[in-house]
Amino acid sequence: MMDDGNAARYPTLRCIVIDREKTSLPPPPPPSTVGATIPHNENSTRAYAKRFRVFAFREFLLRTYFRPSSLSSSGGGNDGAAVVLDVAGGNGHLSWILRNADGINSIVVDPVRPKHDRLIKSMNFLIDHPDEAALRSVEGLPTHQPLARLMPSLIENCERRDDRGRPIMTSPSYMRIRVDSKLVAMLRKVIVDGPSSGGDDALRSWDAYWYNESVNSANVPEEDGKSFALSDDSQICDSRRALEVFRSVDLIVGFHPDQATEAIIDMALLLRVPFAVVPCCVFPSEFPERTLGGKRVRIYSELVEYLRTKHDGIRTTTLPFIATEFARKLVMYMLMEDFK
Repeated sequence: MMDDGNAARYPTLRCIVIDREKTSLPPPPPPSTVGATIPHNENSTRAYAKRFRVFAFREFLLRTYFRPSSLSSSGGGNDGAAVVLDVAGGNGHLSWILRNADGINSIVVDPVRPKHDRLIKSMNFLIDHPDEAALRSVEGLPTHQPLARLMPSLIENCERRDDRGRPIMTSPSYMRIRVDSKLVAMLRKVIVDGPSSGGDDALRSWDAYWYNESVNSANVPEEDGKSFALSDDSQICDSRRALEVFRSVDLIVGFHPDQATEAIIDMALLLRVPFAVVPCCVFPSEFPERTLGGKRVRIYSELVEYLRTKHDGIRTTTLPFIATEFARKLVMYMLMEDFK
């Protein structure tokens, strides 16, 4: 966990200096030279496509938390870097981008195994087509692709190459477990109450919980019908290592985390760490205990108000993309200073 005395510390982020002679990407052309060649239609508006919305959340996180004195580090990450939990991260795109483009130790927490094939395929396409990458990197144009703007950073940060000279990206760590009220209750028992109520018993309870609730078997059927043998080091399977991650977390985030939304806020308040969550669906039938003014929470606006009652320091802002019923853009978040 973070210590208020470490508020002046800054997570380890490398200063990126791009030497374009070492990359295959030319500098982006000015809009005036390419604008006439771009088809202007709704289907080409990449910046608002579903798979690109997470980039807007990334920019909010960098602007809000990863600046001097904004986020301390507990030392739980590599080289003292801040530890970020990406809850209900699904395919893990946010963590992959934070890890490879920004040098941030972001860990996916989701029962589903992360998959980065689409991002890697897109990255390799942009590497093989530098003119197209330059075109797509221009903001404000219908063909804008956020990943294209990050290509210089991705290439510069990567130290490994395949036999074709393409960068080999780092897969972020992940824990296959559901973030819900049961996990929050167990963390309370082990981290908050454990030292004063028999630490060994609490640890044994945690071990049993982790064994029963996490997805750690060597061959687990995946959504596509295939099995995944745990042959890489990315998954955190050991219960004590997982517990240490929760102890050392510095920021908890969730982009449209569905049922995990409330648990993210509860976990952050329990551990007294900053959080940023973009609520989406309400799921009233799954959470009948949620009430606001004596009435059950059933619609999105009621969910937001319900979540705001959890702490006076909760702030809100919006992300710069077009919101729909199933693509909300409201961010609920707290800084470390909001706990005081």
